[in-house]
Amino acid sequence: MNGMTVKEVLAFGIILEENSYKFYIDASKGAQFPNAKKFLEQLANEELGHRELIVNIDKGIDSGRDIPKITKRVESLKIADFVARHKLSDDADFVDVIAVAMNREKEAVKIYSAFADSLEDGKVKELFNFLINEEKKHLRRFENEYDEYSDEMSHGKVKELIKKMRGK
Repeated sequence: MNGMTVKEVLAFGIILEENSYKFYIDASKGAQFPNAKKFLEQLANEELGHRELIVNIDKGIDSGRDIPKITKRVESLKIADFVARHKLSDDADFVDVIAVAMNREKEAVKIYSAFADSLEDGKVKELFNFLINEEKKHLRRFENEYDEYSDEMSHGKVKELIKKMRGK
């Protein structure tokens, strides 16, 4: 891994994003629930956006620009650490989709981190750290959505329970 060039890192990143796009678009084709299907399609399109970001970084480096700097470090809420791994079956609901998305982003962070930790080349390490931060942004977004959705579901269940207790 120590011999990786910036170009190889970028090519690797593009492949990861393309694989994620394919995963989400394939899953959307079989999704039965409209909200899950729509969210999977949005995730697929976001992966294309991530791929485009990496392609633009590559073009920028070709034209002499530096590797983008991290403007704000993002940290995970660690929710993904406590959410069971889900598989995307055709009957996956919104929670299943968010859980899968969180775990995929967490895995991307792990992969990029393993590469970054093994590197000595400052430019290549800087690029991996930028990509790690981008993946953490996505992970944090999904963790926030999962947390928000879980709160809404819990709140709704509590309201239902109160109604039942009151005999309504």
